[in-house]
Amino acid sequence: RSSPVEIVSSGVTAISAGDSHSLFVKDDGSLWAMGYNLYGALGDDTTNNSSTPLEIVSSGVSAVAAGGLHSLFLTTDGVLWGMGFNGYGQLGDGTTMDSLIPIEIMSSGVVAITAGYQFSHFIMDDGSLWAMGDNSFGALGDGTTTSSSTPVQIVTDSVVAVEAGDYHTFFLTSGGALKSMGDKGHGKLGDGTDT
Repeated sequence: RSSPVEIVSSGVTAISAGDSHSLFVKDDGSLWAMGYNLYGALGDDTTNNSSTPLEIVSSGVSAVAAGGLHSLFLTTDGVLWGMGFNGYGQLGDGTTMDSLIPIEIMSSGVVAITAGYQFSHFIMDDGSLWAMGDNSFGALGDGTTTSSSTPVQIVTDSVVAVEAGDYHTFFLTSGGALKSMGDKGHGKLGDGTDT
C-alpha cells in the first residue's frame, strides 16, 4: 500500500509495529495482532500468518511493543508478558525457547516496555531500567556484549522512558537527560561518531 488504509474504525488506544508483524490495543483493553507468525509473535498458539487482526487477549492490556520476531505487552496491573522468538532470551524467562502463547515475564511493577530486533527493555515503577536478549552490539547497556535470557538491571532509578531500535536503545531520565547505547552505525547514537 502506498497510501493509508483503515484497519479499525475506532477505539484503538495503543499501537506497535515490529519487523513483520503489528500489534494494537483497543479501549476495552483487548490485544490484537496480525502479520508474520512463524515463531509465534502473534501469540495465538499457532505459527500461521494472519492478514487480518486476531484477538489475543480479551481485556486488561495497556501497552504493546513489537520486536523483530517477538512481542511484549503490559497489563494494567503491571504484569509484563511476552511471546514469539526467544533465541537470544529476549522473552526474559531464563530460556531460549520460543513461545506461541503469552508467557509471564515480570509479575508486577512494570510501567513501560520496548522491543528491539532481538532484545527487550522495560522500566519498573521505581524508575529502574531492565533489559534482556541479544547484546551483540551492547544494546542492553550493561557494559558488555553478552546476551542474557533473564532481565538485567541497567539503571537503578530515574528512568521515565525507553525506546529500542534494531540494535540500539535510547532512554530518558527524570532530569531530562537522553542516553543511548548499542550499534553506532550511521551515527544513530548521536555522540558524534559512527563506530
